[in-house]
Amino acid sequence: EPVITSQYPPVDHPGQPLNPMLPHFCYPQGIDQIVPSHEYIMPRIHHFVLTDSAGGKLYGTCLTVYEEFSNGGDDTSNCDDDISLLSEREEDQERANIEISIDGSPKVVRARRRSRHHTYYAPRVLCLLSTWPYLSAFRTYLTQLYRLATATSLMKAPIERYIQNICSEVPAPPPGSFEVKLSILDTQIRFWAPPADQPIPYVSLNYGVLFECLDIGNVLFVWYTLACER
Repeated sequence: EPVITSQYPPVDHPGQPLNPMLPHFCYPQGIDQIVPSHEYIMPRIHHFVLTDSAGGKLYGTCLTVYEEFSNGGDDTSNCDDDISLLSEREEDQERANIEISIDGSPKVVRARRRSRHHTYYAPRVLCLLSTWPYLSAFRTYLTQLYRLATATSLMKAPIERYIQNICSEVPAPPPGSFEVKLSILDTQIRFWAPPADQPIPYVSLNYGVLFECLDIGNVLFVWYTLACER
């Protein structure tokens, strides 16, 4: 069961309590599918939208990374000795055995210690929530933040400080007024949206992916559905 390990701000905004189902949206594949992996999985990003009781929208951008952890070590208290009787022929095919004699029997006893030290990768999600639909900007910010933390030695502050910066110090420009630019590494992120009184609500997403994944017939059907609000 996924849980929220930390949040900023540490206290919910007045009148906007954190949705208790948020962890489920951070794992769109379903919480039943959250299992450790023996193989490393590349980071990925997804978006979601929550609607409150008043009809307000809350836009989420999630970066999922897979962190390495170990389920044990070489502590003898956690390991059992597997004592097995092997023939002399099998002995030649094994290593590190202990030869003893039991009643003159031409067999050996081999003490094999099971290794329980395994490396796994478990998912951890960093989620940005905002009432502004700057999804592309948030995606770029989280991508560059991960790159800054893992692929460079330029990070001089804890990652929490960068989250505090974008959440509390970078102003969110009202749609149609002005734009805000934020630089991280070699990337300049642009926060901007057209005026809010548009016939179709603005969402900062790259619609090119839609045309790459669907054929012309399905693209027209999706557009028809959106235009008819179905």
